[in-house]
Amino acid sequence: MFRFLPPRLPPRGARGTRVLTAFLPVSPSPFLPPRPVSPSPQALEKHKRKPEALRGWCIYWTVMALYTAGTQVSDRFVFWLPMYSEAKVAFVVYLWHPRTQGALYVYDAFVAPFLAKHETAIDRHIDETRVSVGDVVARRARDVVEFAREKFAAALTALPQGARRGQGGGFGARSATEAAAMAYARGPKQN
Repeated sequence: MFRFLPPRLPPRGARGTRVLTAFLPVSPSPFLPPRPVSPSPQALEKHKRKPEALRGWCIYWTVMALYTAGTQVSDRFVFWLPMYSEAKVAFVVYLWHPRTQGALYVYDAFVAPFLAKHETAIDRHIDETRVSVGDVVARRARDVVEFAREKFAAALTALPQGARRGQGGGFGARSATEAAAMAYARGPKQN
């Protein structure tokens, strides 16, 4: 079973391995969750051969995400209970602490069975959402293109077309059709 402890530092002189450990999740305090891991090619290369080394952290952050979503809802209704905030802190410590490994227990007892039971429905909803988001993006893209065409056409018609013959400095045609009709009415150019 995975333990939420940072790895031991290798002895000095070991072929660049000290650099790798700088990117592993290390908590500044035993009471805080680990700080985010900065992505680096060395850290990714190290865990490419042992993906199970990251399993515990993935489970922890999955459970923490569910906990955070749950507290957003429960805070609205049970904030008035005595010691509610302290209980939340104690639960986070339970999830994180290496001795209790609460995140693994919560995941194995509650999250994994729920996901296994509803896997087909979850996948179907994800596919439906992907399709509907694609439709919305395509529709909005068409709207943006149409809006840009309208604004571009309005900007072109607002530009002055030069002075007409026999008229003093007026604006030109309001559309391409009107410009073609005016050019035809003027007749051929005379030099």
